[in-house]
Amino acid sequence: MSVQDHLCSARIPTPVLTGLLIPASLLIILAIVPPHAFDLSVSKLFFSDGWPWHRNEVFTTIFYRLPKLVPAIVATVLLVRLAVVLAQGRRILEEEASRRALYVVIAMGACAAAVWWLKSTTGVACPWSVEPFGGALPMTDPAFGLTDVPGRCWPSGHAGTGFVFIAFYFALKDVRPRAAAGALLFAVAFGLLCGAVRVMEGAHFVSHVLVTGIVDWLICAALHALILENRSSPALAKPLSERGLVLLTAFWWTFVLNMPFLARAADLSEPNFAWSMREALTLAGLSFGLLFISIALLTLVMALPRPVRRAVLVLLSLTGAIFFAGTLVYGIAFDPNMARNVISTDVHEASAYFSARTLLLALAAGLPPVLAASAADMTPAGLRPAAVRGGVAILALAAGAGALFTQMNTLAAVMRNDKALRYLITPVNVPYSLAATLARDASPDAAQKRIVDPKPEFSVRLSRPAVLLVVIGETTRSASWGLAGYARDTTPALRAEGVISHPSVTACGSSTDVSLPCMLSRIGRSDYDRSRIIGEEALPSLLARAGAHVVWVDNQSGCKGTCAGTEVRSPDPKSAACASGRCFDGVLLDELDADLANLPADRPTVLFYHMFGEHGPRYHEDSPAHAKVWTPECTDADLGACTKESIINAYDNAVRYTDGVLAGLVKRLKARTDIDAGFVYVSDHGESLGEGGLYLHGAPYFMAPSEQIRVPMVMWLSKDWSRTFGFDAANLAREPAGGVTHEHLYSTVLGMLGVQSTTRRPRWDLTDNRSSAAQ
Repeated sequence: MSVQDHLCSARIPTPVLTGLLIPASLLIILAIVPPHAFDLSVSKLFFSDGWPWHRNEVFTTIFYRLPKLVPAIVATVLLVRLAVVLAQGRRILEEEASRRALYVVIAMGACAAAVWWLKSTTGVACPWSVEPFGGALPMTDPAFGLTDVPGRCWPSGHAGTGFVFIAFYFALKDVRPRAAAGALLFAVAFGLLCGAVRVMEGAHFVSHVLVTGIVDWLICAALHALILENRSSPALAKPLSERGLVLLTAFWWTFVLNMPFLARAADLSEPNFAWSMREALTLAGLSFGLLFISIALLTLVMALPRPVRRAVLVLLSLTGAIFFAGTLVYGIAFDPNMARNVISTDVHEASAYFSARTLLLALAAGLPPVLAASAADMTPAGLRPAAVRGGVAILALAAGAGALFTQMNTLAAVMRNDKALRYLITPVNVPYSLAATLARDASPDAAQKRIVDPKPEFSVRLSRPAVLLVVIGETTRSASWGLAGYARDTTPALRAEGVISHPSVTACGSSTDVSLPCMLSRIGRSDYDRSRIIGEEALPSLLARAGAHVVWVDNQSGCKGTCAGTEVRSPDPKSAACASGRCFDGVLLDELDADLANLPADRPTVLFYHMFGEHGPRYHEDSPAHAKVWTPECTDADLGACTKESIINAYDNAVRYTDGVLAGLVKRLKARTDIDAGFVYVSDHGESLGEGGLYLHGAPYFMAPSEQIRVPMVMWLSKDWSRTFGFDAANLAREPAGGVTHEHLYSTVLGMLGVQSTTRRPRWDLTDNRSSAAQ
């Protein structure tokens, strides 16, 4: 059997795809990430110091109490009919009409029971009870369980009054298709009307109504397959057509994968957002523009050879779904900077971002288009099909451009104010950002390093060993740093050591891949040029060429090319700090003991220690059990599933552990009174812990919040260091005009070691009085 035959035999019938898989995926998405911002924006339309429609007795009677009688009457009539059949001695299952009537009764009852059970066990409060509308309860996501819990508002029970009639559609679709279509239209219209009534009264949000419709549809479809469906029906064997594939995928990309883009473009999450005709037209224009452009793109893809087009569609949909989940869970945008982070992340680090919730969300967003592309019946390539596809693509592109053009002024203004918005357009953001990064950006590890200063040299002749320890932190933010004024004392140990503190240093980037090469480069952020930064020799190599004994110890995922030309090693896995299978940063204490035991006397030693730090999202894994001070901790990679308090507790415990390690390093240096010793610590970037809906780091620098680019720096010198190397140690504590930045690190280390180099810039050297001048 050929590969094509295998594909054909594995094709998913269209009714299964559209009737079960797609609704189930939508239900999962709405359950995992309910559209709270959209729900609030709609409910605000009906709230004015209360819910006036809820207090209108006539409205409640006509649209709430009376409609409830309709399904009860219909079900009663059907039950009576079935009872008559039984009374006459006839067998229900042997009569087609009676069997379908029985199906309708069972389906309607199952729908009502399922909605009632979900309302009782998911613990979601009604709009009139939540804080945004003056209530006492927070807005929460559904929490699925088996016991009755307060809330009772997810999904909408009254919407089910109409949606239960979906059963009639499935009962009739095989025998009377036109009547079935009418029944479906009635069920949807009646369900939406009943749901809208409860939204107006403040009893439900819009998403509660949509969930009810999907739940009822899935139950009716499943029972139809069990009770009525003919397994030999030609409809079950019919695969999705190429046209159906294009339309289905275009709709899915537009209204599912691009949901974060549309919501952000319309500012739905803004507290003061209010619907008006202008906002509605803007959202409609963007939606239809994306839809038709997606149709044009997909139509062009269909001109490729069949195996290639399948692969392209699967890859685009799958990657789009993964980053759709990442955007909703962590608030990330897949721009070239994020692409760079993805390329440079190792397997261990990447695996920390996945949780059951994140994976389920990605699967729900990716499976429908992926399976559709894998199983659809595609037209072979040829001259005539190519001409037809070209014409369709041109028309769709023109329609999409026209729709976007109607909102050009609004769209241009939004794009100017939110430059990261374009990187939420899924799935084209993924190949664009990856291509832009790969085309313009060499790997920092692979780049050939250009020598800028051919003859750096030390200006000091040593009389005894000297060691400078430079510790590169990971993901430590000033906002959670005790020495920066944080409410919690996360740095008691360093405070006790009397270190020099610069509590709010401006980082060069919001990710390690950007910050680490930049902070160890002579160029820095003031004249930022990534190609020059990764193409030139970094600070460790220059110090080694000047004659220092340079060692890089890496407890992270690599040095991003900055340790080229130096001795590089990983921590000793036999250390007690590595007993759990990964090395806590306490292992660096053992590394320092080993390094201090082998200091050369004729030249300075410079140690670069790269910490694991507070790398998320599993912050609880970044501190050992004995070091935990604040509980409970978030133990889920899906930070959205944790309380804010538990996330902060886990992160703060990791920061406090880092404080203990750093203080331990300083103590070991202090204990060596027979050497000159210096210490510098600075973090590479910060971290978002849910502020503004953002988590983790890596936001585009122009829009990165202070939590991601404000980091701490501490320094310490033995009493004879400044005399040996010829500078005033008091200079290190001075705050230069404009504040301390990563750009100060390179020249300051050169100044602390008395290195003469053309790459040293006095304005950026904290040991030099001139650094106090305006930057």
